[in-house]
Amino acid sequence: MKLALELLLSPVGLAACGLIFLSILVTWRPHRRAVRLLTYATTLVLIAASMPLVANIALGALEHKASQEKVCPPPPPGSLFVVLAGGINGNPAHDSDFSALKVASLRRLLSAVQIAQQVPDSTLLISGGWGKSVREANLMGALAEQLGFPASRIALDSQSRTTFQTAQNIRERVFEFPPARRYLITSADHMPRAMMAFTHENIAICAWPVDYEALPLQPLDMLTPQISALEKSTRVLHELLGMVYYRLVKFQ
Repeated sequence: MKLALELLLSPVGLAACGLIFLSILVTWRPHRRAVRLLTYATTLVLIAASMPLVANIALGALEHKASQEKVCPPPPPGSLFVVLAGGINGNPAHDSDFSALKVASLRRLLSAVQIAQQVPDSTLLISGGWGKSVREANLMGALAEQLGFPASRIALDSQSRTTFQTAQNIRERVFEFPPARRYLITSADHMPRAMMAFTHENIAICAWPVDYEALPLQPLDMLTPQISALEKSTRVLHELLGMVYYRLVKFQ
């Protein structure tokens, strides 16, 4: 239900539904004023959502909130880095098919390995359960090894398919480390919702956001509708709907 509602309320979904409804109204033509108003509203939603100016302001607000939550000191030796997967494409045949990892997964993993390699005796706990025979966590764990991180210090959670499930499923593993040595690594726009899930499970963990994508505002470029901006707007809506869903459903 949540996924269906999210798809329906996404910028592309709203535009599509609006245009379908508009087509019906145009066919019947019962209220010309209503047709005009719906046309204006549909056009406004699509243009605003696909305009880099709007998309980057909205994305930047989420990323700024993530930065405000990053108030912990540099990781001490023996720290735990919880890395959240960001999706895969298709059905990878083996755990070295790294091209199947979506960009968010790659950026989160690369950032986590870079940080963890600088912290003696640190541990990577990678969570991601999407996939059939090969899960996100399997791919990311294998890639971490390829990058030179010791396999003995990599733990995988290949069962969790949502952020909320991750917070529940790895709770006991995280508690094996003192609060001052726990760090959560995920994309900056995803961090506010991720922290909500971990806080709900009473897991004290430091937010360490990576993968910032909000761009500096450039007057001309920012006013030209773009597919990349529409994708950012959709991600922002995904996170906002997820936070509302947590408040109204998961946390009740």
